[in-house]
Amino acid sequence: MNLQSLLSNFRIGAASSWDLFIILIFVLAVFIYGFLLGRNRMIILLLASYFSLAIMEFLTWQRLLALKWLGMGKTPSPSLKIFIFAGMILLFYFLMPRSIISSALRIRKRGEASWPQLFILSLLQLGLLAMVILSLLFVEIKTGFPPLAKKIFVGPDAQFVWVILPILAMVLMRRKKLEE
Repeated sequence: MNLQSLLSNFRIGAASSWDLFIILIFVLAVFIYGFLLGRNRMIILLLASYFSLAIMEFLTWQRLLALKWLGMGKTPSPSLKIFIFAGMILLFYFLMPRSIISSALRIRKRGEASWPQLFILSLLQLGLLAMVILSLLFVEIKTGFPPLAKKIFVGPDAQFVWVILPILAMVLMRRKKLEE
């Protein structure tokens, strides 16, 4: 039995080897990302992403345009929006561990978590970031995306799911029990 016939049973037989390679790289990146950061740092990054997303949603671009900030024209470019979003995430990431938020949530160091927890948190974090970055792009750019990518990351339904899933995961995940 070859790989193509096996994949056709899962209705992804039309997937090229390049698509499968991208999926494999994504899964590998999720594992590495999760294990390098640890649970607590990932939670801080998720919270920083939510804070940055809220600020980006309500940022008055017209006032920034009036200031001729960073040479913006009539509308800010997607790359500028992504740059500001990423900058705010980094700012919150470095400020939060020293704030009252980390003491209220008892976030210290890397945090212990099981492999499935790390995988789920990192998958949801990367999915949320992908959704936000893709939502900041021009519509003309998004039309060229593959249908599966559009269904998963683009549109109001996908945005709702990617905003809600990480919150649910953080609320429903239990701490790893310490062995005595």
